[in-house]
Amino acid sequence: MMKRNKVSYINKHTGVFLILASILVISALFSPSFVAPNNLLAMLRQASSLGILTIGQLFVIIGGGVDLSVESILQMAITIFMYGYNNFGDAGLIYGLIAAFIFGAFAGLINGILVIRFNVQPFLTTLFTGSIITGIRMIWVGIESAGHVPELIRFFGRDKTLNIPNAVIVLLLVAIIAGVILNKHVYGRKLIAVGTSFTTSVYSGIRSHRTVVFSYIISGVMAVLASIIISGYIGYADRWIGAGMSFNSLIAAVIGGNYLGGGRGSVIGAIGGALLMTIIVNFVILLGLPASYQHIFSGLVLIATIFIGSLSKKISLQNLIGRQ
Repeated sequence: MMKRNKVSYINKHTGVFLILASILVISALFSPSFVAPNNLLAMLRQASSLGILTIGQLFVIIGGGVDLSVESILQMAITIFMYGYNNFGDAGLIYGLIAAFIFGAFAGLINGILVIRFNVQPFLTTLFTGSIITGIRMIWVGIESAGHVPELIRFFGRDKTLNIPNAVIVLLLVAIIAGVILNKHVYGRKLIAVGTSFTTSVYSGIRSHRTVVFSYIISGVMAVLASIIISGYIGYADRWIGAGMSFNSLIAAVIGGNYLGGGRGSVIGAIGGALLMTIIVNFVILLGLPASYQHIFSGLVLIATIFIGSLSKKISLQNLIGRQ
């Protein structure tokens, strides 16, 4: 049984890390400095916000859903805490951050209730709520830029502690906590059971509705945390920060070997997918290609990852059968 679980674990991550290693090797041929430790750490910092967002997305995916509102929640969170800072200074920033996290949790709560209580498809639900949030935000801020972010936000996005980017430290802490919840905590086991079979989980006595709703709340909170990291990394805030991150987090989760049907998923895979997406961006820049090529490479990588994962699973299954 342990061997079988180990094989399954390897299968889930074979594709993403094999392609990740391949791109790094190819990049090193063009520019050896691309794989220098400092540059790799810089890319990991760059990937931190997407990694956090993907971990939040992972909880929803394991529960059998999907969250396309995370981009809008992220952008609204930036608007909220920047409004507090611009109008009330440092004290306003603290209150703004608290308000942003409350908003993220509330938005996730609404998503979860709509999906569970009103039986609306997660894809449509979160797409609609994301559009509503974006509309409200655009009316609120108009076309004005929110300006440069305060020092506290830059501390999390750009500064270092013991020569390690704070953004990376936050990502690692989030990954550890998420891993413990999914693998050791009773909530993680309930979420996996719900994603595997909602009906069976209900008959098993699990409060399946609450379990799913809470996964959306986690996703909303992770979107707010990602907003702090990405705005701090860039150093300023405007209405377009985080554009496209809903689909990027979804693609990163799938590239990482996580199953959209629910019932299984991996934090390591989510981070690997986010890192691969980030390295693709830097690889395109290294080659001097237009930004539009990022989408082409991402699509090819997604197909290749699924193919490699499927192939390795088939080979491993044949090996297991052969040993019996």
